[in-house]
Amino acid sequence: MCGRFGYTIIKLKDGTEKWIRLIQGTRVFDIQNVEDSFRQSPNLEYYPSSFAPVIHSHFETKENILELMQWGIQPDWSPKPIFNTREERLFSTSFWANSAKFNRCIIPASYFNEWKSEKGTKVKYKIFPKSGESFCFAGIWGEIPKSSSKQLWFSILTQEGNQLMKEVHNSGGNQGRQPVHLTEEDWISWLNPKVNEETQIRKLIKTYPSEFITAEPELVEPMLF
Repeated sequence: MCGRFGYTIIKLKDGTEKWIRLIQGTRVFDIQNVEDSFRQSPNLEYYPSSFAPVIHSHFETKENILELMQWGIQPDWSPKPIFNTREERLFSTSFWANSAKFNRCIIPASYFNEWKSEKGTKVKYKIFPKSGESFCFAGIWGEIPKSSSKQLWFSILTQEGNQLMKEVHNSGGNQGRQPVHLTEEDWISWLNPKVNEETQIRKLIKTYPSEFITAEPELVEPMLF
């Protein structure tokens, strides 16, 4: 997890997307620009290596801003790009630890997808909060080295999944994992670079039970010839 996430509908103007409060009141806030940034992606879905809207603290103004970042990074020491980061390994190397301490971010999403192995086939599932609220995935970010223009990357933190996620995400190298979801009470602390001690950061990483989410198979429309 996770290999895809997205938005069902943009609902910023009716106040139901509570995370919008994190960037309201800033000097650069424009609700239309925020909505447009989500609509840049086809079908409001995001895939590895695509650019998605991410909330982070600006390193100069210290204000929370929404900015497009590329999903994933390929460090010099990695043979392939890394899109998700296990929270258990967050402080295992200086590469991850520096981002965990000073470059944390939040990725809003209505849902994410996993593929369940059923009788020799893969069935695509959509997972979303039962309450109708959005996920606020915990992430880390950084600047893509040697890029022609300043481009930023992000990675989604994952954790051991609840029972429902273990049933749905039942195959692959990272089976049984789920994205880390931040509760509203921890949003500001997660984005605050002054909160930079490992013990402080780990207290913000919590799990959620099966009862928090719904997992439904996505029916594939038959092809017409």
